[in-house]
Amino acid sequence: MQPRITSLNTERKEWYLRELLDLWQHYLQEHDRSAGTIKKYTQAVVRFLAWYEREEQAPLQLSTLTPIALIGYRNELQHEQHKSTSTVNLQVSALRTWCGWLTEQGYLVADPAAHIKLVGREASTSRKGLKSAQVNALLRQAQLSRDRERNYAIVQVLLQTGIRLSECAARTFGDITIAERSGLLRVRAGKGNKARSVPLNASAREAIASYVAPRLGIEKASVKAVAKGWPKPNLSKAHEPIFLSQKGGALTTSAMGQMIAELVKAAGTLVPEETSAHNLRHTFARSYLAQYPGDVVGLATLLGHSSLDTTRLYSQPEVSQLATRVEQLNLNAYSV
Repeated sequence: MQPRITSLNTERKEWYLRELLDLWQHYLQEHDRSAGTIKKYTQAVVRFLAWYEREEQAPLQLSTLTPIALIGYRNELQHEQHKSTSTVNLQVSALRTWCGWLTEQGYLVADPAAHIKLVGREASTSRKGLKSAQVNALLRQAQLSRDRERNYAIVQVLLQTGIRLSECAARTFGDITIAERSGLLRVRAGKGNKARSVPLNASAREAIASYVAPRLGIEKASVKAVAKGWPKPNLSKAHEPIFLSQKGGALTTSAMGQMIAELVKAAGTLVPEETSAHNLRHTFARSYLAQYPGDVVGLATLLGHSSLDTTRLYSQPEVSQLATRVEQLNLNAYSV
């Protein structure tokens, strides 16, 4: 099959690539990719095109797209200090998907990304959780913040369930069931559009109850009272978002992430400055396996992982733990 593009002038090349990106986005939507994935994948391709133009001093022409260019871009991403392994792999996955589509549609003769590999993961550094003192410091800071009931509830939900930030931001009253001694949070469309249910423990239930009580017209907040006044599924309030911005609209994923970043900054040296919402997910995962060793299947269900290999990474010890173990080996003549 002959490629659909040969030689075009610079202006037409740029227009042509924009048209292809629009078609690709439509293709991803038709194949049930989530809005978040489509946005990230599109941004990844746009960044690659900008990089290519800087390197070659001309916009990309598909007929000249080679594995060497893609590998060069991946290698450059790896050498950028602020790029994590997962971030690099997201970029590579996006380019592989894009190139695969271009080949399938006949815009390329052969897929230049067919053999481009992902970067090997270093689980011990990419999945660090917080220590107990750091968790407590973050929770205390949330209680001192401007919207303390809401911020405390968000941090507790992330810590106690391990759900993703975007999943937390999208929750409505109808997604949550609360009783005095039990609770359930439903993620209707998680990563890969997979649905799952995650139990809410007492800490999460108490935090949610304290936050939403005024909105339910409950003066004296308690889990029992909030459970009794929780909106029924057939009521319009069931579709309202749980977490609201100060203007009364749904709190977006980016605004929620910014709020957590501000809490981390305000906590100073008590919480690692690189801490993000995803570290709270890691904290939940590591705490779960520490208490229930070997229950990788259970944790994968809670986290919404499709591959157990991803979940098993949480069972691998951190470098500091390995250092302690090596120091205490009987082989070490100077061990204490």
